[in-house]
Amino acid sequence: MAAWLLLFLATPRASAQEEDIDLEFELLAEEDIVFSAAKHEQDIAESPSAVTVITREQIENTHCADLVCLLRLVPEVDVRIIMPSYSLAGARSLTDGFWGDKALLVLDGREINLEFMGIPLWQELPLALEDIERIEVIRGPGSALYGPNAHSMVVSITSRQLEQRTAEVFIGTGEYDRQELSLRVGRRLGDFHLLAAVGRSFGDSWLEKNEQKWVINRTRLRVDYTGESSVTSLDLYWWTAAGRLLTALAPGSIPDSWLGHAFLTHQRDFLTAKISLSLVEAEMALDLPLYFGEVQMGKWPDTLPFFTSSLDSEVQLNWSPFEGNLLIGGVSHRWVTVLSNDNDPDTIYEHRLGVFAHVEQRLFDQLILTGSARLDINSVTPMAFSPRLAAVWRFTPDQLVRAAFGRAFRKPSIYNSKIHVTTVEGAPGFEGLGELIKNSIGNEDLDNESITTFEVGYRGHFRDNRLVAEADVFFNMYRNTINFYSEIATNQFGIPDLEDSFLAFMNKGQEVNSVGGSVSLTYRIKETLRLNANYTYRYSWYITDPEAAAEFGKKGERVNWEPEHLLNLAFHYLTRIGLRFGLSAHGQTACKLPFPEAGGLFDDQIQLGSPARIFINGFLSWRLPAGSGEIEAGVRAYNFMHIGFRDTPAITRWDGELFGGEVLGRMILLFVRGSI
Repeated sequence: MAAWLLLFLATPRASAQEEDIDLEFELLAEEDIVFSAAKHEQDIAESPSAVTVITREQIENTHCADLVCLLRLVPEVDVRIIMPSYSLAGARSLTDGFWGDKALLVLDGREINLEFMGIPLWQELPLALEDIERIEVIRGPGSALYGPNAHSMVVSITSRQLEQRTAEVFIGTGEYDRQELSLRVGRRLGDFHLLAAVGRSFGDSWLEKNEQKWVINRTRLRVDYTGESSVTSLDLYWWTAAGRLLTALAPGSIPDSWLGHAFLTHQRDFLTAKISLSLVEAEMALDLPLYFGEVQMGKWPDTLPFFTSSLDSEVQLNWSPFEGNLLIGGVSHRWVTVLSNDNDPDTIYEHRLGVFAHVEQRLFDQLILTGSARLDINSVTPMAFSPRLAAVWRFTPDQLVRAAFGRAFRKPSIYNSKIHVTTVEGAPGFEGLGELIKNSIGNEDLDNESITTFEVGYRGHFRDNRLVAEADVFFNMYRNTINFYSEIATNQFGIPDLEDSFLAFMNKGQEVNSVGGSVSLTYRIKETLRLNANYTYRYSWYITDPEAAAEFGKKGERVNWEPEHLLNLAFHYLTRIGLRFGLSAHGQTACKLPFPEAGGLFDDQIQLGSPARIFINGFLSWRLPAGSGEIEAGVRAYNFMHIGFRDTPAITRWDGELFGGEVLGRMILLFVRGSI
């Protein structure tokens, strides 16, 4: 089991101690099983990848109110909250201070990254935290089974079901006008199981109260049919979102957008078939005056509207030809369409085809050998091959070691490769600016970003399984990383010469090697008291050519836009009368990030520091039986000592506004949860 910072057990009734012990080990069994690392159910200790499992009980009993808060507690995972509606997350190395596009977000087995920009929208999920059953975090590359964008991390979410005839409600309110509302109703009708859920999330900026509001409205309907040997599910999501967004080039906002997903899945013992349709319509308003020094050269259009649709299908077959052997094979396809009247071309088509295979062989009940491989063909970049090899050796009944090698890639997003905005207006004297922007930014010649990794892991159980120790060591090589380059030529009078200027994404710069590891301990002192700790160390350095060194760092120089040390400490306690509470601490060392000097498109980059910090979180609640259900009231406190910090630095722009991360302060959320 990968270490988890805050595990809280379900409230024990005033019953015999034996029932409490049975309940704890039932929940521990949920943590010890994973589904996503090898696309089948297996013991977490035998997984070919380093995995952290976050169960429903952990989600319910934590200080966290969103997914990125939970991810910050996972070993080796970096999280940067830039503003309430936008965050970055990656494992072992973000490789970038802006994008956070090296992670794949999967919901019930379907990719839900925003295809237009290639990023997971961690805050704009189609389901609320209360609708999540479990989360599995694969730390390290996962393209051998998941394909593009499973670069540094795969976050696999399993949605909740409600058994029998049940209703649940969650209401929360807190500082900065934070509001959370979630209502779920489930009912079983013979072989059919119905679930309906609605919700709303709302909040203000940390930096300026009553400004930069973000709001999400969610609706979900799910129907499951259980046959004699199969399960068929139809899941429909519809949600709207609005809020601020920090892109890699500029701050902006999405004043209004809607997103829809339709998922159809059919599962048998040996077969899983999926088909899904995703639709996104949004407008992006860029807060990016086009300046060169103090001279305004032009302006972007008020909004950039776009519509994206994607059709996904996948078939997976499982086969065990003999005892101790498992074969998994599958094929997937994605078709993407993007429409925008402000772009050239105004209609973009992309497709990708992937074929994958996975084999496991158990030898003498002590050694498991695993091999996976995937071949991806897409219409944007060259063909990609993603292998993974792993061996797990159980050298004692309670201790195992794992050695693995893998390679993964990230496909350039549509934003990287196909965006050529046609509606930029040049100021007098800079009439050629519109043509420059139209012919720039997107680069159709981009290659895939890649990562090659070597890792060794250990897991051991001690003191009657009450103490679990885990350690991982990794070495990663990041290559062909995509970065934005601007070269503005000037004439003899120092005025920009737009005909000889250059703006585009390119595969150069910020290529790094990274070595590091993590250790984590979980100690269950007794059924109601648990201690956790995990520590991560990481050292990364540049592997660059002389031209890129002028932009980022010299070859061999340490990457300073990521912290070297990450630390999590926590405990929780559950009383027999339903009162529960816990405290946790998160700490990390200082880092620096590159930002445009004046927040504009044509300026040189500078380095700004983010100091070392540690902050304290906690929760307190009381859960009591209420008829056939239960009711719980409590408080969640994030950074309750109100230590102001930024996950990313901010600077003052030419117009006096801040560009970059917001100050993260205290967030207290009062909540009531009930079920019948």
